[in-house]
Amino acid sequence: MQITVDSAGVIHFKGNLVVSTIENVHSTLESLLERSSRVVTLDLSGVNEIDIAGLQLLYSLKMTFETDGALRIRAFSPTIGDILGASGFGIALKEALP
Repeated sequence: MQITVDSAGVIHFKGNLVVSTIENVHSTLESLLERSSRVVTLDLSGVNEIDIAGLQLLYSLKMTFETDGALRIRAFSPTIGDILGASGFGIALKEALP
């Protein structure tokens, strides 16, 4: 999983957001989020695959920012959109979705 931040502060993900990558993704995000504003924007359009661990990470981020900030998901691939819908996480993340 590759994570980059563009000049606007959007966090871009490229690769698979699955259990085997979650620990590294979480560590990278912790470091990035310490320096971020209270509004975090994610671009998941480069994510090819997501499993329950990836969905739980997104939900955890939403809950973290719910009280005094906001999580926004700017884009996601059609595959990820299908998984969000089928899993019910689309409902849980609805405030963050485009």
